[in-house]
This record gives sequence, C-alpha cells and structure tokens, in this order.
Amino acid sequence: MTTVREALVDGKERLANLETPFLDAALLLSHALGISKEKLLASYPDTIPLSALHEFNNHVSKRLSGYPISYIRKKKEFFGLPFYVDERVLVPRPDTETLVEEVLKHIRGKSGMQKNLKVLDIGTGTGCIAITLKHLQPQLRVTAADISKSALAVCKLNSRHLLTEPLELIESDLFSAISGTFDIIVSNPPYLTSNEVAQMQERRWPEPITALEGGQDGLDTIRILINEGYDHLSGGGALFIEAGIEQIDAIEEIFRTRGYQGINSYPDLSGRNRAVSGYKPYVE
Repeated sequence: MTTVREALVDGKERLANLETPFLDAALLLSHALGISKEKLLASYPDTIPLSALHEFNNHVSKRLSGYPISYIRKKKEFFGLPFYVDERVLVPRPDTETLVEEVLKHIRGKSGMQKNLKVLDIGTGTGCIAITLKHLQPQLRVTAADISKSALAVCKLNSRHLLTEPLELIESDLFSAISGTFDIIVSNPPYLTSNEVAQMQERRWPEPITALEGGQDGLDTIRILINEGYDHLSGGGALFIEAGIEQIDAIEEIFRTRGYQGINSYPDLSGRNRAVSGYKPYVE
C-alpha cells in the first residue's frame, strides 16, 4: 500500500520540471482524496485507496501535459470565493484581483450613490469579476455579458452557488446586445497578441482562444471597449480594463483620444501596471 507521503514524493518527482512541483502534487492528491491540503499534510502516514491513487496518477499525467490544475480540480479561488472552472472559460488570475480592488475603491468613494450604481462586466467568463463585486457590494445592480453561451452557463452556475440572487446575464458580442448606460463598466478582455496565442496553440494550451487573443498588437478588443464603452457610460461613469503590462501607455492614449478624463493605471501584485481606468465627463 502507498502512503500519502510516498505518493507526494513520487508526484513531486514527476512534476519536477514545473514551477511548483510539491504544491501541484499536494493539490492534486488532496483533490483525489477529497480532503483539504491542510489535512493532507497532516496525514503523511495514512495509506491511500487504490482508486484514489489511480486518480492521482492520472491527474499528474494531465498536469505534465500542460493542463492547468484548476481545470483538473474544476475549481479556482478568486477573492476568497471558490469558482467552478472548466475548459469553457479562462481560469481567473490573481492579477485580475487588482482590477476588482480598484473598482471596489471607486465604488466606496461614491458615498451616497452606491445603492443606485449600475455595473456592467464585459467578457465575464466565470463571472469572477461580476460575482465578486456583487458578493462584496450586494446593493450594486450588476450585469454580466459574454459572447459565449457556454461561458455564460459557467457564470450562471457560479452565480447560483455564490450569490443569494442571480446576476443579469446577457449574450453579447461586446456591446452589440447592450442597451442603456452604466456607472461602471469593467472588463478583463483578450489582450494577448496573435503571435503569443499562436505559440500557446502550438503547446496545445487548453483555455479558450477567444478569451485570449486581442489581434496583432493585442489591442483590438480593448479599442472597441474604450470607444464604444464611452457611449454606454453615464456622465461621470468609469471604465476599468485589465491589460498587458507593455500595453498600458498605448491604452492610456486611446482613453485620452476618445475623451475620457481622470485616466489612471494600477499596479498588480508584482508592482507593474496591469489595469487602466478613465471616466466620462459630466455633460454640462
């Protein structure tokens, strides 16, 4: 019989070429056993059922092929919330928490107006942005939109599990099916270049390409968000966008050209600018 410790050592050795081999092995083994990582680490002498060991070995093989742990476990934590994920959606990244934090700061700065604020999350995917905002600020009127029906199905599932009331979901190619104006528009759009995505496809990257590719310079979707988003903002409304660290200067210029004011960029966990915002001036 194989013990937890033996399985972890074997898994770590098999995953040695990855960035975090021990952590990956621990997460995959705890998933196979149906226990927390903390309990796993306290169970070194325990033997593992053959069925769980077989499942663990299959998980390790998938991970070696480049499969994200989040897809294997069907779960990714974001802002402390457990989101369901699978191949229909992009796996939420820690950097996107920077985007959400800045939106929350903006909301908290609007004292006296919070109950009436309308928020639109474009390209919602798992719903991690929209659901987190609604979870932390229940008074918000949040709408989540995505071009993908399958992504919206994942968002709906997460909405039901994590919120007391469901989000309004709209199937829309960016703003094509969006009507009315919003106080806040937020998006983590596709912003990788075509070359970057081609390299990922060569490696058989499993995440949906439509959620990654932003055209030749990575800014195709962002240009539309900034230009068309302006018309869907109320006076004083703000647009928040996540982007690549090398794109920030170009994006700020697109904001300025369209007429936004108060343009700001925000650093991610590594201290590099990762998000940009601007607001539509009030009409006098």
